[in-house]
Amino acid sequence: MSLNDSEEKLIENGIKGLLDFSKEQIELIIKKIKDKKFAFIGDKKTIETAREQYLSGESKFYHAYIHNRELLFLISMGLTLRRVEENSEKRQNLRTKILSKYKLNGLHIAEFVQNGILNRYIGILLEMVDSIAELEKQIEEVLKNIEKHSLFVQYEDNIGIIIMKALTITDANSPNIFVISGEGVCVSLIKENVLKISDSLRDYSLERISTANRECLFFRRK
Repeated sequence: MSLNDSEEKLIENGIKGLLDFSKEQIELIIKKIKDKKFAFIGDKKTIETAREQYLSGESKFYHAYIHNRELLFLISMGLTLRRVEENSEKRQNLRTKILSKYKLNGLHIAEFVQNGILNRYIGILLEMVDSIAELEKQIEEVLKNIEKHSLFVQYEDNIGIIIMKALTITDANSPNIFVISGEGVCVSLIKENVLKISDSLRDYSLERISTANRECLFFRRK
């Protein structure tokens, strides 16, 4: 059974009940849509991992608060990056594919999830918001506008550049929560300059999550 554009559009818009298909045909169409979404990855084993992550418990948790399908798919890509991060070749291949298809913003959303930032970000939001509706609104806001809420340190950055970028972002956007994240060769740079970074963001209090391979600084507006 081939899948045409009109069928895909109808299914994706949630009105599949209007089509004169059996349950088995509908399930097959949905499977083809999902397979098509994962096909850009290329590597079969990574595709299988991505399918597993799309259905994982952590992914289902995010489904409860995020209703944008593209954001949910990028979240599953972040979970997949986390699963393959010990394999540098697979990890880099997937990063490249995400960047090519979803641009830098899409890659940063995936990295936001891969690095465990989204989990803690939601935890902080839960302490700040008064309703589920507000929580959902703020989660979607940060993911859609991730460059206004976070800074991903690059290997070529130095401490002066990091502070300049951080001040530029926070001055322009005044995020309630601002995240600076680095991994690999960037970890030691951030660790050695935590106090300098914190001192430059005087309107924020710092929470730090540090591992051997990753450094995440969460700044909450005072």
